[in-house]
Amino acid sequence: MSRADHIGWWLEQVNAARRAVETAREERRRPRRPRPLDDERQPKAKRGSPPPGPSSQADIRGTTISGGQDEERRRFLPVAARRGAGGLAGNSGSRSSSAPITGNLSSRGGAQGRGVLGRARQLAAGYQPAVIKVVSYARGVARATATGQYVQREEVALETHDGRLLGDRAAVADEIKLWSRSFAKRAESQDVAAMRLKLHGVPDTPAGRQTYEKAIAAGFEGHRHAHRLDATPSGELEARLVVAMAGSSKERFRVREERVGNAEVGLTRRRLDSRSEAAVKARIEVATGHATHGIGVDPSPSSHGRDGVTFRLNKLIEKGAVIDDRGKVLSNVADARVAAREWGPSLRSQSARDTMHLIISAKTGADVAALTDAVRAFLHDRFANHKFMFGVHTDKQADGHIHAHAIITVKSEFGQKIHPGRETFREWREVYARHAQAHGLKIVATSAKERASSQSYGPKDKAIVGVAERPRSAREARDRAYAANPANQRLIDNARNRIRVARANPIKLPASEPDRRAVTESVAAWRTVARERPDNALAKHMFERLAMAHTLGNVLHMIGKRVDHLTKENHGMAVTSKQMTKDLRLMNEAVSRTSDLLVGETKQRFQEASARYLETLANRIDLQRAQERGAQQLSRPEIEAMTGVNSDRLIARAQQVSLKERREAVSAERIVDRAVEAERRQEARGGIDPASLRELGADRAIVASAQRSAAREEREAAAAAEASRVLANHPAQKLPQSLLQTDAIAKLRLEQEKLLRDMEAKKAQVQASKGQTIK
Repeated sequence: MSRADHIGWWLEQVNAARRAVETAREERRRPRRPRPLDDERQPKAKRGSPPPGPSSQADIRGTTISGGQDEERRRFLPVAARRGAGGLAGNSGSRSSSAPITGNLSSRGGAQGRGVLGRARQLAAGYQPAVIKVVSYARGVARATATGQYVQREEVALETHDGRLLGDRAAVADEIKLWSRSFAKRAESQDVAAMRLKLHGVPDTPAGRQTYEKAIAAGFEGHRHAHRLDATPSGELEARLVVAMAGSSKERFRVREERVGNAEVGLTRRRLDSRSEAAVKARIEVATGHATHGIGVDPSPSSHGRDGVTFRLNKLIEKGAVIDDRGKVLSNVADARVAAREWGPSLRSQSARDTMHLIISAKTGADVAALTDAVRAFLHDRFANHKFMFGVHTDKQADGHIHAHAIITVKSEFGQKIHPGRETFREWREVYARHAQAHGLKIVATSAKERASSQSYGPKDKAIVGVAERPRSAREARDRAYAANPANQRLIDNARNRIRVARANPIKLPASEPDRRAVTESVAAWRTVARERPDNALAKHMFERLAMAHTLGNVLHMIGKRVDHLTKENHGMAVTSKQMTKDLRLMNEAVSRTSDLLVGETKQRFQEASARYLETLANRIDLQRAQERGAQQLSRPEIEAMTGVNSDRLIARAQQVSLKERREAVSAERIVDRAVEAERRQEARGGIDPASLRELGADRAIVASAQRSAAREEREAAAAAEASRVLANHPAQKLPQSLLQTDAIAKLRLEQEKLLRDMEAKKAQVQASKGQTIK
């Protein structure tokens, strides 16, 4: 065989293999008609046959992540999908996945169905925005199964990626077990741990405590931490700490377990890995001079995420207040929650994700069969190489929508993982809108910024509020106990507030340049639609809404630029306090006139956003005046006066917090009254049978819990009232730690500290520019 024949033969073999792979891939992407589980997949004889399902679409060619890319950290399905074939086979034209989509967000054309104007015309014609949300991720078989069985509730049959129907909870569990073969085996990251630091021979004296402070600061430098010093019975000191494992540099502590002794006689002890332990001891030795062999660092089991930080800090403060690495005292549960939020960004927390829970929504009136077909087509299009199951729920039609749930494996058959970002959701909405319109549904891919929309809350928020306000008949006692538990009050209040704001849908203020550009385009589009259809109420409303968003964005942008110019050090002609005052007066007038046009949450958000700029300029004016009069120093009363002038918003916030806490205290008292009444009714009708006794015991537990909640709310209301009084009388005096009993008061303290830091920074500027001494 010649060399040319040899090469030709190899090319034929390669092409044959490629054709076989492509045939298998197309077969995998083609959704099958739903059918009952195979006999070997149904070990239980009583399971029965699932109900017949909807017919699958004849031929859907999906695309997914293409090979040859490093997708471990950054993968966007739609970007890769555009490189393959796609579209709807069987439709005239059989367009590919890269073909223009009706309502495509990336289009700039002005024709019907294209660009911002096309989307505005469709919305005015009754189309609804495409809504796709990732509700949660699950790790492991148990959580993935629980998610799938939640979707399967109320006898909703789930259709799988290969066209089978799962008719009951056991079938869902069996399916997830099959999926679990490809689940990640990686454990959650070690994010925080409690530790015991012992410097042998250091006594409980002021000098000894100072030595420990130096050791803690040096040994755990770059890591968020909190500590408490305790005296041992021998008269020496030891430190109890909670330490974040990830540091500001690339350093990360790790806790190891090692076996001491043998299986019969021995124990398992925990320690820092050799590298981490050596680094901590070396830094302590340099800072204190204490020999490394006299330093002991003993960690406890590590915890994961912000919840782990809260848990560890709460355990630490049970036996006394602690001090964090920034000098803040943590003494109660509220302090621990605030600290956990502050530590969160530095944890570099990682957790394996095995399945993704996706929700695709439609409004009441949508054809259920068409929605099912559209969702099926979308899933096979975007997740052709992933295993998935989905079902359509119609139980929420009375609330204004129906929706589909989909459980999707994060890892594809080729080992590539889904990491959706903003652009991913954008393209998912586009693809879903295309399939929905192909099945006769009026759905268009649009974005929240084009509608200046602030709607943002999830099914979890609705579930929390629903349980608290409308206990389920089958679980009434448990739901009432959940709502009355003081530990759940903040969670319920926050969920209720998110729903309230989302339903009010205040105008979202366009702060960034891309947001303002999008709003500007939307204003022009809705103006055109309003002219074309003067009798269309939605077109008129959206034009007015977008025009107002455009105005608010321009006002904030103008104020921000002017304040930035006036507060910077000018190397040319100096700006006088008189000129600044004139600008401040004009800005205040502009803000006031604009605020008069607004109502509700939109007005509050605009005032808060503008107040930040105006306060910055007012601070600069006060210091500029002192600089112009040649003051050699600024007294503490003068600084307090400056702070007080610009703390009106802070005082107003404190008063709002006080009123809110008082309302919550009154509400808690009402809950106690209702719980007592329920207990009395149960006592009146209760018999001596065990079920009645259990119900009565549950009611009494609810009464006790409600009374504890009411007492706590009363304490928090008193603390909020005292914080409001302190701020009103002395704006520059920090709120005492004893008053920081709620998250809202803790936020007030943080705002106050920021205000004082800004003042100190301005004083430093004046001192640097004029050589003044400011005390």
